Amino acid sequence: MATDIVMPNLGFDTQSAIIVEWYKQPGDTVSKGEVIALIEADKSNVELESIAGGVLLEIRVSIDEEVDVGTVIAQIGEASEAEATSVRISPVAQRVASEKGVNLDTVAGSGTHGRIMRRDIEEHVQNDDSIPMALPKVRKAAREAGINLHDLGILGRPVTLADLEAHTRPTIEQQPEFLPVREEAAPVEPVIQTQNANQVPPSRIRQRIGKRLVKSKQEAPHFYVTGEFDLTDAITQLSNYQAGINDLLQYLTVQVLLQVPELNCHFDGNFVYNYEHVNLAFAVALDDGLVTPVITNADRYALNGLAQLSRELIKRTRDGKLKPEDMQQGTFTISNLGVIKQVDHFTAIINPPQVGILAVGTVKQRPVVINGGFHARDMVHLTLSGDHRVVDGMHLARFMAAFQEELDRFTR
Repeated sequence: MATDIVMPNLGFDTQSAIIVEWYKQPGDTVSKGEVIALIEADKSNVELESIAGGVLLEIRVSIDEEVDVGTVIAQIGEASEAEATSVRISPVAQRVASEKGVNLDTVAGSGTHGRIMRRDIEEHVQNDDSIPMALPKVRKAAREAGINLHDLGILGRPVTLADLEAHTRPTIEQQPEFLPVREEAAPVEPVIQTQNANQVPPSRIRQRIGKRLVKSKQEAPHFYVTGEFDLTDAITQLSNYQAGINDLLQYLTVQVLLQVPELNCHFDGNFVYNYEHVNLAFAVALDDGLVTPVITNADRYALNGLAQLSRELIKRTRDGKLKPEDMQQGTFTISNLGVIKQVDHFTAIINPPQVGILAVGTVKQRPVVINGGFHARDMVHLTLSGDHRVVDGMHLARFMAAFQEELDRFTR
């Protein structure tokens, strides 16, 4: 019996994702645990492993198609089932043909046993002057408006959104004879100087990050608390560990969240979900944005173990080898820009549905007064962002106080 491969849940608030690349094609042999596809989630690309072994019977979702979590995107079964699924048209080609109004009786298939593939549909549309041409977003808008593209009578060029608008706009004869006259100031559009500018559209990941964080700023009333901490003695103590400053800050944050559990939770707008363990997310910079892999149950690890897991996740992130489970259920996030020596401190936007995020600035020697004298000490600024719908200033203040206590405990 065939096994359904579904679009995985890549996080608490993830509703959909996009197939970037299929590594296997129908008829290919697949082993359980083998990577079969690359998926684009909210902030990164993750690899999808097969949950079963056998033969890839069919692919139901095409590249660049966005589908909801839980949607069946492929099927894997026995070799004997492959022949049974070698029908006249692939599911993807069937959908494309339906969208573009193609008569399948006029299309020749180039696939195995004459199966019609997506490429056959697209080539047929390109060569048939009687079929209206339009981008997918235009066809979608036409379907939503109940417009048959054939009714527009536009051939020889692609139908545009402007054509749809003109088709639905009432003519002069259809408009009322008497319209109230009201002069309104025309909206002022921002002027963008395009001369000598290189126009580059933002990447899909950048667009999805933007939408997510705009939603966070609009819905979550952010407020911030900043503290300054002396790491001089802790850095000396680190010589006894296989860990760095960033690992230490992660470890201390985990210990603090166990003391201030109000910041280790999710909020979906209606309910607060409190978690027993800390799933620590941390930001990793890539060329087109920040990715936040997750150390699950980070509170179960000592400093060295946490440091090793962190290094492994960073490597997989930069190599594009993250798995779906590496991105799921983060309960709190650390964003560290301390690698840039000019960044003393900054504020970070909460990653929903989390209710807090810690921004770490650079560790820098600063003059500190100790017993009436000035001393050069390795100092760092930490800025904690909180969602005021769930936590208040006292929770953030308790976090900072607990962080100092954990730092002191580590250096004793």
